[in-house]
Amino acid sequence: MPRMLLSVGYLSLAGAALAHNVTILSDAPVNQEITGLLWWVLIFAVIIFGVVAGALAYTIWKFRAKPGDNELPPQVHGNDRMEIIWTAIPLLIVMVLFVLTAQTLVKIKRPVAGSLPVEATGWQFWWDFQYPDEGLRTAGELVIPVGQPVEVKITSGDVIHSFWPPSLTGKADAVPGEDNYLRFMATKPGNYYGYCAELCGASHANMRFRILALEREDYNRFIEDFKAYEAPAPANEQAARGQQLFNAQCAACHTVKGTPARGVIGPDLSLFGMRTTLGSGVWDNTPENLKRWIQDSSAMKPSSKMPPFTQLSDTDLEALAAYLYSLKLDGFDFAQLPRY
Repeated sequence: MPRMLLSVGYLSLAGAALAHNVTILSDAPVNQEITGLLWWVLIFAVIIFGVVAGALAYTIWKFRAKPGDNELPPQVHGNDRMEIIWTAIPLLIVMVLFVLTAQTLVKIKRPVAGSLPVEATGWQFWWDFQYPDEGLRTAGELVIPVGQPVEVKITSGDVIHSFWPPSLTGKADAVPGEDNYLRFMATKPGNYYGYCAELCGASHANMRFRILALEREDYNRFIEDFKAYEAPAPANEQAARGQQLFNAQCAACHTVKGTPARGVIGPDLSLFGMRTTLGSGVWDNTPENLKRWIQDSSAMKPSSKMPPFTQLSDTDLEALAAYLYSLKLDGFDFAQLPRY
């Protein structure tokens, strides 16, 4: 018994920790539709509970045993009218909820003209994002405009994952060889948390992402600057040393625009210096976390596919960090966005 109570306590704490990071915004269009459906379900549930509880209380009071009652009360063996009524009413409620649910599903699944197309591919244990119309690729953090519908084509490159940004919409499975779609729209700027919602391996719980919603003007500037972007020349000897190390140790797996690094096995790092997180949304993007990640990512994220680089000295790690943090666009600070 104590072990069971302890297990329940741990699960409750874990659920509370997750709930702290999961915000369901009522002003997101998809969530508004689902909230409207939820209210109908809640209304019917309250009515049913009230009727059943009231009937039960009335029956208990009306037919309670009274002092001096020594004989069995009259026995009722059936009532066709009542049986028809209590079968027809639940059937009617189910039909109403079926129609409301179908209408809601049609609304949230219907393609919207003028949507921004995005492709999301799940890998153990990170998300790869592409803008097919712009020819751009990023990872871990998807930048979108406020007020424009977004259509995400979701698939997987290895096992089944599930793409879920709860503050904006529901979830859709990422299945190898298949394409699923999610449609949503951000109504205000923010840093929206996202999760993998399908058990996919040892670091399933650490497979996260961010959706960064910018005002239209800022988003347009981001896209234009990103399209024209090439990695800047190292500003000092430390960054130059970091670039040499990157080309020797990292370029086989990672891409940096404007450099010989063209690897596609791992995340695109062209704008790494702008990211708010590393390790696919798990850790804050700080120099200390970055050096720990490079040295042994699996110690921070179990089953990480990135090999350890324990042979690198502290000086090498600092040089790599200096180079990676130089990879960014000027005039943007995503860390200032409110988090949802």
